[in-house]
Amino acid sequence: MNRRSALIAARWVHIAASVAMTLIFSVLLAELAGYWLHRLLHSDKVKFLSRGHLIHHFLIYGPRQPMRTDAGYRDATDNRFSVGNIGLEWLMPSAIVLAICWGAMILLHVPRVYQGLAVCGLLGWPIFMFSYLHDRMHEEGFWMTRVPLLSRWFLKARRLHDIHHRSLDRDGRMDTNFGIGFYWFDRVFGTIAQRHRPFNWGGYEIAKQRYLLEDSVDNYDGEPDDPSEWPSQS
Repeated sequence: MNRRSALIAARWVHIAASVAMTLIFSVLLAELAGYWLHRLLHSDKVKFLSRGHLIHHFLIYGPRQPMRTDAGYRDATDNRFSVGNIGLEWLMPSAIVLAICWGAMILLHVPRVYQGLAVCGLLGWPIFMFSYLHDRMHEEGFWMTRVPLLSRWFLKARRLHDIHHRSLDRDGRMDTNFGIGFYWFDRVFGTIAQRHRPFNWGGYEIAKQRYLLEDSVDNYDGEPDDPSEWPSQS
């Protein structure tokens, strides 16, 4: 290989490595931002955002409703502003995070092509995880459950998400498993829970009063979960 060919090869290796590192970093940043945003939505620090998210938790997939049925996903954004099935409680903070990241890349003079790749990662990963994959966790018969290479991972992630839905502290705030498909940052920040615990009905009533939410079971297709089974659910 002559010097010219070696320089060309080295340049392509550098480009490939830069592209890979940009995508990996943007995905990790998106996962971290999604984790903390999810925690924010359960913190009551911005009440109207928390209330919007808890419609999904308490009214659509509450403790008296099943986590999934054959009828498909029930959207919590009906009659509320949304883009597709993504509500304002996700859109507003996500737009702020994206603007900050983009502004930082401009200030650091990141080349535009890498800015574009980073934005693709910052947008694409949350849409896949927090919209598509999350919604499929509330459906029976999702295709990943039938693919041997994916089913073990998906079913484990889905079980951890079920635990998230059924874990309330005494103030009625969900306090575990804020990831969706991956729970890296739950492990880092100590919010991972591998097992169900008895449902906190007292905390549930406190939360309903705090957010002015009422049970909605009469318009739901399917049988409610048996609360006595939650601590040992697999």
